[in-house]
Amino acid sequence: MRRSKTPASEQYRLVMEARQSGLSDAEWCRQHGIGPSTFYNWTVRLRKQGCELPQPWRDEKLPSLKQDVVLLDVIPDEPEVHPVCIEAPSNSQPLILEMNGAKLTIPNGIDTLLLSQVISAMKGSLC
Repeated sequence: MRRSKTPASEQYRLVMEARQSGLSDAEWCRQHGIGPSTFYNWTVRLRKQGCELPQPWRDEKLPSLKQDVVLLDVIPDEPEVHPVCIEAPSNSQPLILEMNGAKLTIPNGIDTLLLSQVISAMKGSLC
C-alpha cells in the first residue's frame, strides 16, 4: 500500500530532525519507518528547491570512506633454490647423499630443480 505524499515542509522538518539526531540517516530512517531511498529523494528535492541542509551525521571514530589506491608491482614468489654442487660419479652408479643421518639415493639424470627441492625439504625436516 502506498503512503500519501509527504508535503515539502514536512520533508524538510523530518530531514532536519534526522540530521540533528546524532544518528546516521539510515539508522534514523529505520527507527522512524521511512525508507532510506525516500529520505534521500527528499534531500535531493529540497536542495533543488534551494534549501540548505546539514550534512549527514558521521562518527569521527569511523574510518574515512575514501580509499587510497596504491599501485603495486606484483613479483611472484620463486622457489628458494639452494645451489648444490655435486660431482656425479663417472660411471652410471647413483649418487648417495647423507645428511644428518638420512640417506638419499640420487639417480643419474635427475632434474636439478627437483633435487634442490628435495634437499631443501630434507634440511627443513631434519633440523
